[in-house]
Amino acid sequence: MLFAVAAAVDVFLDHAEQDRLYALFHLIAFRGLRRGEAVGQDWSGINFAKAQLTVSKTIIQDGWTPVESDPKTEGSAATIALGPATLQVLAEHRIRQQAERQAYLDKGLPWQETGKVFADEDGGWLHPEKVSDVFRRSCREAGLPPINLRDLRHVAATLIHAGGGDLHAIKETLRHGTIQLASDTYTSLLPQVDQEVARNAESIVPRARRPLPSDTAAHASLTQDA
Repeated sequence: MLFAVAAAVDVFLDHAEQDRLYALFHLIAFRGLRRGEAVGQDWSGINFAKAQLTVSKTIIQDGWTPVESDPKTEGSAATIALGPATLQVLAEHRIRQQAERQAYLDKGLPWQETGKVFADEDGGWLHPEKVSDVFRRSCREAGLPPINLRDLRHVAATLIHAGGGDLHAIKETLRHGTIQLASDTYTSLLPQVDQEVARNAESIVPRARRPLPSDTAAHASLTQDA
């Protein structure tokens, strides 16, 4: 299960890498931001020196109109760590955005100084649904089954746990209101990850005299003993 999730994320991110919103999808997949939080993220909330991101704003839809507001809950406005790969992706995205800005100015076109990490081509706010449209299109083009952008946030929980994080780490990174909410959301998924982690741990130590059984053989043995 773990490898299947990782492989699907890899396929999607590889395909989306050339899209101007790639960094947004990367951030959601590895750090679990909500769509509105990603769209509302300010550059001032990213500290490259400390490898941290502070979620402080969200852009949601009121009908069809984008509206900026505070995050979903008080706990949602928090600071989370960023890994080196994510920092690199964000740094490359900033260079790309600066080039877009300069290209607009060179053409005599107005650039909107919104300060958003992820902006439209003219610097203005991204419409949340536009982000979902790009995500769905990228999934189709990559040959992946149709999923919601929200599912990419849930993938982050799986990757955090697979990297050694417990429910508390998931709660803190995805900023759930309580650990009970994190537990209710993910305990049906994480035991499957735990099984694969346990299997991988066994495979670290090679055993010439006692080769590891296949899942099928192990299951047959247990069934026979019962």
